[in-house]
Amino acid sequence: MITLLKKIADMIFLLRLPLLAPVWTVLILGWIIGNPDVKIGEFEYGALFINLLGFSLLVASIYVVNQIQDIESDRINKKLFLLPQGIISIPTAWALAIICAAAGLAIAWTQGVWMFTLFALGLIIGILYNLPPASLKNHAVGGMVANSLGHGAITFLVGWLSAKNGQVMDVDLLIPGLLSSLAPAFANGAVFLATTIPDAAGDKLTGKRTFCVAYGEKATAVAAAVTCVFALGTSFLLENHFWVMAAPALLSLGIFINFAVTAKRDSAFYSFKWPVFLLSAVVTLFVPVYGALILVTFAAGRIYYKLRFGIVYPTFRPK
Repeated sequence: MITLLKKIADMIFLLRLPLLAPVWTVLILGWIIGNPDVKIGEFEYGALFINLLGFSLLVASIYVVNQIQDIESDRINKKLFLLPQGIISIPTAWALAIICAAAGLAIAWTQGVWMFTLFALGLIIGILYNLPPASLKNHAVGGMVANSLGHGAITFLVGWLSAKNGQVMDVDLLIPGLLSSLAPAFANGAVFLATTIPDAAGDKLTGKRTFCVAYGEKATAVAAAVTCVFALGTSFLLENHFWVMAAPALLSLGIFINFAVTAKRDSAFYSFKWPVFLLSAVVTLFVPVYGALILVTFAAGRIYYKLRFGIVYPTFRPK
């Protein structure tokens, strides 16, 4: 029985539940920005959570494929042990990825052609990011653009479109959504740049040319700070409730400026952890149940990784 429960837990955490939290935050941000009548402490969510579930399955499938492709660099960087240590087989991981992607697309199909299109675009970007011949994750600019579009703009637009449920989509409705997606796209780009620093050693050894491998830690830190400036500037283009994005972006800018000045690994860690936390905290004001979801996910991750691998993860402290 214990062995079975362990296998089930391994399969669940292969989906990288702790990393779904930033996706949830950006998606819910889109729902808030797309809903002019939303209020702090809201309890009427409409189609939000069905789309959140579907998109989570889709993103989880992309995370699994990413781990399949990154086995060697993860082994060198001593992270994500399930595949490098052979705890879960590659065929099993592929099967799980396909099932999750299919389930996510099926849910999107029930929500209309526009939602299905966004999900499909997200999946296509995930494929281009992870798999050859594109393998955008192995390229400096390609990796950043793919993350900005996938985890930033498209994730935001899934939430934004959830708020427009039942409305007829036309150019006049779509343009504000596209403009609003710029800020989360830039914000996600800044965070992604910071994440390339801790993994640079392993990435270089396995032939990846990430932004940090290509241009170095200092240039990466400066580029992240500049991208955060763009995130703050474009937050004033948000369709509604611009402060929900502008306030965390302004606070995060200080973190990124410190990162640019010091270019230290500890600063990189804070740059991809605390901005997500700040935005999540503001989002939770509008969707209180999301706060409970984050706490449960965080606690479950802590328990699993401690019992299974003896490590403290997720954490807000530098490694």
